[in-house]
Amino acid sequence: MELNKDLEQKLKSSALKYLEKGRANWDVPHTLACVFWMKELLKYERGNPKILISAMYLHDIGGAGLFGESHNTHRSQEELKPEQMKISKELSEKILRALRGFSEGEISEILYLVGVHDDYREITSSESGQLVFEADGLGQIDINRVKPTFSKEDRLKFLQFFEKERASRYKTESGKKFLNQLLPEAYRYCKEEM
Repeated sequence: MELNKDLEQKLKSSALKYLEKGRANWDVPHTLACVFWMKELLKYERGNPKILISAMYLHDIGGAGLFGESHNTHRSQEELKPEQMKISKELSEKILRALRGFSEGEISEILYLVGVHDDYREITSSESGQLVFEADGLGQIDINRVKPTFSKEDRLKFLQFFEKERASRYKTESGKKFLNQLLPEAYRYCKEEM
């Protein structure tokens, strides 16, 4: 089922209220990049746009106030991801119910995806989860849409982690194609900045 433009705009506005309070120069552009990549993946892969695009708008809204100055490294942010997923899921339920444009089944599926989006083993256990995993990852390494906020050294650590832990889990043909375009660009950008 499609996500109609009016409902998408309301969902985006609701999500932005939280994302704008999150990590400066990261949460908003990263989320918009994830939505972009989900829409690109859905041009080639099967999935429910209403559920998948909604999950991308909401997946990181729980980060507001969670990631302070002392949590500006890849490692410290990885440690906070379980808490962020939990808060994102709780806030997402409030938003989805207030919008009144989603069935109970749709809400349940979106909340599941938001609640496990950083748990690599769990999220990739379904076709929908796989697409969320891939769009989220593409939104992390797309340096044209999202400039890195980590220090130069930490950005390289993140890319090495990404290549080892995430890149090998891409399964869709389109996701692999986009990954193979973006990852070398991200490394090149990182090395030029160092």
